[in-house]
Amino acid sequence: MSLKNGVKMSQREKFELINSEVRSFYEYCKEAGMSDEEMDIICRPLTNAVRKATIKRWTRVVLVLIMGMAIGYTVSQTDTFKWHASAVARIVLIKLLPVWDWTPLYHNKCMIARPAEPPNVDGGASSGDCIACEAVKNIARLSDTSYNEVFNHHLLRGAPVIVEDAHYDWSSRDELNLTGLISDDDRLRDSVPCRILTNIRIGRQPMDLEEIVSRITNTDIPSWFVHFQNCDIRAVKSFRILAPRPYFLSPHIPPSHFNWLLLSKNYDTHRYKYLELDVGLIIMSQLKGKTFIQLRPRAPCEDDCYTLNFELSEGETLVLANSLWEFEYLPGKGENVAMITETDWNES
Repeated sequence: MSLKNGVKMSQREKFELINSEVRSFYEYCKEAGMSDEEMDIICRPLTNAVRKATIKRWTRVVLVLIMGMAIGYTVSQTDTFKWHASAVARIVLIKLLPVWDWTPLYHNKCMIARPAEPPNVDGGASSGDCIACEAVKNIARLSDTSYNEVFNHHLLRGAPVIVEDAHYDWSSRDELNLTGLISDDDRLRDSVPCRILTNIRIGRQPMDLEEIVSRITNTDIPSWFVHFQNCDIRAVKSFRILAPRPYFLSPHIPPSHFNWLLLSKNYDTHRYKYLELDVGLIIMSQLKGKTFIQLRPRAPCEDDCYTLNFELSEGETLVLANSLWEFEYLPGKGENVAMITETDWNES
């Protein structure tokens, strides 16, 4: 076959031609009476070259893989990558909500259901914990307090507490304007709450915060309520401005990871609204109006501990370690706004 034709051959054709030539050379050597050792000596330069080429090729592949993994690991450890990866993951999960409601799975402690276990496997109360709340009959009200008094004197013995002056500057604040707060913050406008309950017809789901607030501010309904939970960390951070960190909190307590807004206007009802709060440190700030709260003992403490009923007035803050308590609320008359924060906290 001429060189001109060889240039036009495909890779497969070239391989078949070389294979044919090698076989012909092998058969010629056999006919010439050469032994395998002699043929090995003759072909050794070729086999060595092939072996070196193979080693070199695999070395390049391994080096490229190692470099790629090293670069990928280095990039993945940067704050910029983590922030963008988290943002993309949150956007994808929010887009999935109309198709798949993943929020119950998000709050579960286990991905796979496990066999029946003692009552406290989910962070709730056990029968031995009930002794902590059996003598709690009412809510203490404090002012000019400290971390030691709030946490060590009350929360660690299972007793919720109300701090009347948690935020000194509330009385001098401007009129609360949720519409302006949300419309002026890009992070809030497009944020989608992960849980919402209201008596207003909310239409399509999921609804972003801008549409929710638009419905409750532009409605002609004389009586309404809405509460929603923010899981989007951008919305959580933005809403912290409504109720800054209370003065008595120790620096070692981390910022809240979720928060709720409770809004109502002239909503007169006798049915308490249940909030499924994470077990941990719960802080409820009454920004406007008042709220009636009912704390029911968690199972199995229903018969050992009292149900606590009390009122939270404007400017007051409820501090609660809710491992022993289920939280329910009733909106007061008139206009009411309250915010609840959920924070990881180890009572021990």
